[in-house]
Amino acid sequence: MHMHYNLKFLSDFSDAAGLNELDPNLMGMIDTIVASHGRVFVGTWFSTFTGYINRMRGYYGMSGTTSYYSQPERNNNTHKWEIPHKVLTAREWPTAWVGIDGDEAVSEESTSQ
Repeated sequence: MHMHYNLKFLSDFSDAAGLNELDPNLMGMIDTIVASHGRVFVGTWFSTFTGYINRMRGYYGMSGTTSYYSQPERNNNTHKWEIPHKVLTAREWPTAWVGIDGDEAVSEESTSQ
């Protein structure tokens, strides 16, 4: 990965951000915020941590086509519109963020940004 990308880790910013003095219980929240703002996000199916990051990305208006799952058979599940069904907790659904302000109805068109 280092050959193709300029990778940064949270520990790279420990001194500059004063993370060493921070309550370690807050680190997960910081990870969530950082990951949710990334150009692309790859998470794990059935992970509530991944689900929350994808929900935050939805709140920020990012397209589902910029999120992936690490499992090959589910890799692009966020790239197409589906009405929630079966196991609802396995992933986040656009109904969690589209139209939450009452400004639009949830539909395939409203989630294919």
